[in-house]
Amino acid sequence: MGRRVSLVNDIQILQEMLNPDAQVMLQSRQGRPSVQLTDSQSGMTVEIKGLPHNSIVIRAEDFENPLTIFNGSRGERKRADFVIVSNDERGKKWIICIETQEMDSKLASHVIQQLKGASCFVSYCRCIGKSFWELEEFLDDYQYRFVSITDLNFNRSKRRTQPFHSPGELHNRPDLFLKISRSPTIYFRKLINLAS
Repeated sequence: MGRRVSLVNDIQILQEMLNPDAQVMLQSRQGRPSVQLTDSQSGMTVEIKGLPHNSIVIRAEDFENPLTIFNGSRGERKRADFVIVSNDERGKKWIICIETQEMDSKLASHVIQQLKGASCFVSYCRCIGKSFWELEEFLDDYQYRFVSITDLNFNRSKRRTQPFHSPGELHNRPDLFLKISRSPTIYFRKLINLAS
């Protein structure tokens, strides 16, 4: 155990590990990948543009095992909708947990539980890679970001983006998530940077 195959990266392992139905197809737009994230309840979509080429987008909400194993008394059965795992051209590694919803109706505590659940899903994938692929550094050294995208059914004449937390706080924990509202298109760099 502990081998690391230099020709295979974490994204390739995730693509092999995860069912294709749980992966969201990337599209090529102006030389950079983009992805359409569709909220499963409302059917509304937001586009994330400018993803690094070495990225995978996972439908974390499709991971149903917690529903049959855990009681859910503390929200441990919840998961955010999507997880983006990326390795950018500068060598930085990102894991972004994203919750989408049509309206801004969920309490912050519910969104936090969903984002925590998505982070736990990533931890489970990490354990699978380390155990079954025997890669001791699998999904290590990633920077996390947590994002809630709300009001997908927006009025285009009132387009705006609102941070949930105080400016200057890094949204690298579920309880400090970045809230983006009424924006049909979001750039990857917005998801990883400091809130503004």
